[in-house]
Amino acid sequence: MLRKWLDVEGPVMGFLEKTGQLIVLSVLWLLGCVPVATAFTSTAALYYAVVKSVRRGRGQAGKEFWRSYRANLGRGVAAGLPLLAVGALLAVDLAILRAQDRALHTGAVAVLAVMLAFVAVYVGPVLSRFSVKVTQVWRLAFVMAVRFWYWTAAILVLAGLAGALQFYVLPAPTVLILPGVGCMAASFAVEKVLRRYMPPKEEGDDAWYYDS
Repeated sequence: MLRKWLDVEGPVMGFLEKTGQLIVLSVLWLLGCVPVATAFTSTAALYYAVVKSVRRGRGQAGKEFWRSYRANLGRGVAAGLPLLAVGALLAVDLAILRAQDRALHTGAVAVLAVMLAFVAVYVGPVLSRFSVKVTQVWRLAFVMAVRFWYWTAAILVLAGLAGALQFYVLPAPTVLILPGVGCMAASFAVEKVLRRYMPPKEEGDDAWYYDS
C-alpha cells in the first residue's frame, strides 16, 4: 500500500507535482503583476495555466502561463487599466470620507467598490477563455457577476481570507503559493459560470476546456 502511494504515478507524487506547479505559477503571476497595468493580463494567464495544466493536466504550467500572457497582453491592459483607475479613485474616496466621518457617503462608495470587485472577479477568466473585444469582456464579466452573485460573493470571501492569511499570519511563505492555490480553489466555481457561456462541444472536439 505504501509503495503504491509513493509510486511515481501515485497520489503523493501527484500532489507534490501539482504543488510545485502552483508555486511556479504564483511566482510568475507576481512577476507579471510588477508593471501593475498588466495585473489582469497576469491574472488571466494564471487562471489559464492553473485550469489547463494543473487541473486538466494539459501542457507545461510555465509555458502555458506565458502563452496566455502574450496572447492577452494588449486586451488585458486595455480591460484592466480603467478598472484599476476606478478602484484607486474609490479607495482614495473611502479614505477621505472615513476621515471626515461621513457615513452615508462612505456607504455609497463602499457599495460601488463591492460592485467593482464583483466585476473584477471574472475579467481574468473571461480574457483567458474568450476571444472578444474589451467592451465585451466588461459586459460578460458584469453579467456573470450579477447572475451568479452567490459564486462571486464566495470567491471574494475566499480572496479576503487569503489576503488576511497573507498579510497577518504567514506573509513570507504564503506569497509563494497562495495566488496559485487561491486561483485553483476559485476555478471550481468560475468554471461552472464560464461553461454557461461556452458553445456546446462538437463531436470530436478535444479542446482542453471541455474536460470535466
